Amino acid sequence: MRTSLRIHEDDMVLIETWQHTLDLASDIALECLKTGAKPLITLMTDRLWWKALEEVPEQYLRKTPRHMLGAVESTTVWIGLGGPEDPTRFREVPSSRLEPFFEADKPVIDKTVERKIRSLQVLLGDVTPQRARAYGFDYARWLKSTEDSMRVDYPKITELGRKIASRLEHGSKVHLTSKNGTDLKFEITRRPAHVQDGIVDEEDMARGLVSTQLPSGKVEVAPIETTARGKVVFDSPRALKGRLISDLELVFDKGRVKEFHAKRFEDVFREVFSATQGDKDRIGHFAIGLNPRIELIGYPSDELSLGTATIGIGANKGNGGLNDSSFDFSGTIAKPTIEIDATALMTEGRLIL
Repeated sequence: MRTSLRIHEDDMVLIETWQHTLDLASDIALECLKTGAKPLITLMTDRLWWKALEEVPEQYLRKTPRHMLGAVESTTVWIGLGGPEDPTRFREVPSSRLEPFFEADKPVIDKTVERKIRSLQVLLGDVTPQRARAYGFDYARWLKSTEDSMRVDYPKITELGRKIASRLEHGSKVHLTSKNGTDLKFEITRRPAHVQDGIVDEEDMARGLVSTQLPSGKVEVAPIETTARGKVVFDSPRALKGRLISDLELVFDKGRVKEFHAKRFEDVFREVFSATQGDKDRIGHFAIGLNPRIELIGYPSDELSLGTATIGIGANKGNGGLNDSSFDFSGTIAKPTIEIDATALMTEGRLIL
């Protein structure tokens, strides 16, 4: 509360929790009160989430929660704790039923970006026995890796991140390759590089980059959306809708995904991709991992792992981009080679600074 978000007595803090993170939400709210800040906790439960997806008419799912828009108008800090606890039933729910939920919440998310609300996603809330079983993860090992990766030398991560960010912000053309077949080129000219070091400080605020996460550790930039060409092959799997997609390959032309393939659960990716709207097929995200304690397992936290690169598509306005979409998806490449304007920044996962 005091380090990552610099909570102070004038803050109005919105905490979004699920039933399995309620104790954590209570502890965070207490720390807010101790600083003089006022917390507001909203609760979603697995029971309500799945029942709503099954029983509520689509036109009602699409309704924007205006009371949340009102709350965001006076909120200065947002904290998300992750859910649902058990993602298994995502497998049974058509993505067309999920899209209305995302559409309804989009104005709220856009408002948090517009108002530059300091935001923190606590990834610990995603680490549950049920989620581990759904994706085939070793729960104890995943929990330990997540907790260990929160106990890192943050000043050291910040220092490394700023060096990489400087290279990116003074560069233009990026060439990303790997032994698994990735060969992707894109441009980042004049786009801000965000150092995700777990802290939202005054410099971040001035640049309009006001979100972070715990654990943390990456440098990210929104590529120029029309410039990506070539292909990226994710050698790390990625969890999506209760399944673990493996060996996903995206082929880009003029910034857009023109085709994709996966060895396992391609149908899941296709279903979600087809059901979403907006600039879902545009390149939107490029990140370089900084955290030495993150283990690659196939979850979004993979993009924090030191020696990796991540490419994403879809929504990126929160990171200084232009894509407007209800969809965002990213995958990670282990041990990539990265060139900035034909000069090596990373060779097979080893940074060159």
